Amino acid sequence: MRLGGRETGSGQRLGRYRLLDLIGRDGDARQHRALDANGQTVTLWTVPLARLSADAAGLERFRQRAGAAARLSHPAIPAILASGEHAGTVFVATAAVEGPTLAARLDGGALHWDETVTTLDRILGALAAAHRAGVCHGTLTAEAIRCSGTAATVTGFGLAALTTADVGLRDDLAAVVRLAERLLAGHDDRPGVAALLATLRDDGAEAFPDAGSLQRAVAALNGAAVPPPARSRSWRLSVGGMVLVGGMAALAVLNRPSPPPPPLPPIPEMPMAETQMAVDAAAVTDIQPLSPAPVSPPPPVPPPTVSEPPPAAALAQALRSIPCALVEVETIGGRLLVSGMVAGEPAETALRDTVKAFVAGWDHGFDLVTVDAQFCAPLGSVAPALNANSVLPDPLTVTLPDGPALSAGDPLVLEIRAPSRPVQLQIDYFTIDGSVVHLLPNPSDDRTALAAGAVRQLGERREDGKPGSGRSWTIGPPYGTEMLLTIAAAEALFPTARPEQEPAADYLAALAKALATLPENAPPPLADARFITTAP
Repeated sequence: MRLGGRETGSGQRLGRYRLLDLIGRDGDARQHRALDANGQTVTLWTVPLARLSADAAGLERFRQRAGAAARLSHPAIPAILASGEHAGTVFVATAAVEGPTLAARLDGGALHWDETVTTLDRILGALAAAHRAGVCHGTLTAEAIRCSGTAATVTGFGLAALTTADVGLRDDLAAVVRLAERLLAGHDDRPGVAALLATLRDDGAEAFPDAGSLQRAVAALNGAAVPPPARSRSWRLSVGGMVLVGGMAALAVLNRPSPPPPPLPPIPEMPMAETQMAVDAAAVTDIQPLSPAPVSPPPPVPPPTVSEPPPAAALAQALRSIPCALVEVETIGGRLLVSGMVAGEPAETALRDTVKAFVAGWDHGFDLVTVDAQFCAPLGSVAPALNANSVLPDPLTVTLPDGPALSAGDPLVLEIRAPSRPVQLQIDYFTIDGSVVHLLPNPSDDRTALAAGAVRQLGERREDGKPGSGRSWTIGPPYGTEMLLTIAAAEALFPTARPEQEPAADYLAALAKALATLPENAPPPLADARFITTAP
């Protein structure tokens, strides 16, 4: 594969990862065994950035799909550790899974019956959980299943984020039906198996409405007759999107009274058995000081108890002290997930170390996109303002009506909402080549004042989508991930307008002085930062 114009091979680096072996490929995607910055073995899927940036929504679609996959929590699905772009390559990193593939196991003959049922149950359970979360696999085959003892693990979730294919629920159902046929083929002499195989072969993906229904039918083979599959129509489910599953069924009802049901036999009284649950608290390991983290790690949280919720709010508060990171913390199925963007490998390492120190005893995961380290400087310069804004009930907010993924020639349009007090705005656009463009104030617009709670638009767009005749900005080269920074203060930061475009280093030096000289009795400045992905 090509990485920034070079062939990647063993020993080369991709951001915080050191590539070891090329172990697989799927079209343009390459699968590597790699080591992260902590020496942990991971599986790294990569594709050239140009593969996803062929259309305006490509990178945003990748982030949505990878983020949705990272939120999956199931024992048969490896955790997605990170996703992002680096030096012309887009990647998804997952926990490494050892063991032979299911395809290799089946090449040696049919599995034992108990292992067949257990394997199918785990595959179908993982697929059902993913579909409920709005995530499709897209490339489900026996090669994607790893067998560790008798426990099957479904690898490849997140790989669909690296493709432009429109995979859906029906594709996954068709794939798992083929897997079920292959696994059950050696056991058609068992009661019920031949009938289920006939149904799968005749109806394919239409045999069952979802993976959960097929899972229940397989479980029934161990002692009960296979229930007839419910007929329903399934609509396409986009990866990382909303689950849309619906069906219509016609039920014929005879227009005559039903005979009364027979009386129920008396239920004998049964003695109640006492049950007791013992909960062992997880041991908290000693926490070592972060190095080279910019802050000291917080004290460890006591081990979780049955009734204790995950410390999402406390962790989010702790992460605000780490510069160069814009992240959120949420709880998914009892698992803490830290997601967002970090500027540079040192910031990502510091964030990961802080999370691991803080949540000792809690299951947690990451969905992080690492962007160029140059954006750490502007984020760090306004870190107190970002933190002050994040805790307000009515914060300063900036939105992009056209989304954060823009293509060459697209107009840049912003909507800014003031906090619950009047402010003066300074809006800056930091480019990938180290420059900053001052969007407000600018040579033709010095209206930086915004009343409390007021909303204004910056940039113009005609009905045909092109820039308007007033002050406007359009996307042009160089392309990549860039940053929009909005600062709201009680008074203008600069007494005279700065050049509309200047080196970021010059501006950041002046910004630091301006922030340091604000009156002590003035309300603290606020800030909002947004990353924007641009493409040809």
